[in-house]
Amino acid sequence: MPIRTNRGRAAVYRRLWGWPLRSPKHLVALIVFVLAIVLFVAYILPRIVGGNEPAQNTAASSTSATPGATSASPTPTQGATGVVPPAAQGGGTAPSQSLTETRQPVSENKTPARAEKAALDTALLWAEAFVNHPDNVKPEDWLNMLKPYTTDEYFGAVLSKVDPKSVPQSKVRGGPVATADSYTSSVTVDIATDAKTLRLTLIKTDAGWRVNEHTEVG
Repeated sequence: MPIRTNRGRAAVYRRLWGWPLRSPKHLVALIVFVLAIVLFVAYILPRIVGGNEPAQNTAASSTSATPGATSASPTPTQGATGVVPPAAQGGGTAPSQSLTETRQPVSENKTPARAEKAALDTALLWAEAFVNHPDNVKPEDWLNMLKPYTTDEYFGAVLSKVDPKSVPQSKVRGGPVATADSYTSSVTVDIATDAKTLRLTLIKTDAGWRVNEHTEVG
């Protein structure tokens, strides 16, 4: 039956508070009960509540330590493409091999002896025609001597506007010498004259080697 009056409630409260004081057994029982609650709250409850976290951490650690686990980001030796360089796979000799393979195409681009000979011959013929400009030579005759050894683009854009009387060279003093800037499809040649040295740039066309540029050096 519910308690409906304040006097009844006060009587119940006095009875509850006075229960431990009725006998030593009641007091000891209350102290043990309170200590049990404190122990449960302080030690047992945190272990129960946080008991799943260590298990989760242990599972994550075992997964990351598994040899077959796949990493989301590439390792330093793999790079962004995921390909392991030869040096990481086979030892310390791969870098020198890689450098050799990288430099090989450059050496292959050097002008072969036969192609270089054809380029040098064309350069010499062009230079001999270039310095051949007597006082009575007509510009069109002088240009006609150069045209067979000159590209159409360079002949029309530059050479056709040159006045043979303004050319200081009149004799070739040495043979053609290919410079370091000589490759399979482009050759730079120096030819000594009685004035400044002619530096000719020749390119390989369908019709053979042709002069595509000339400057003066020295």
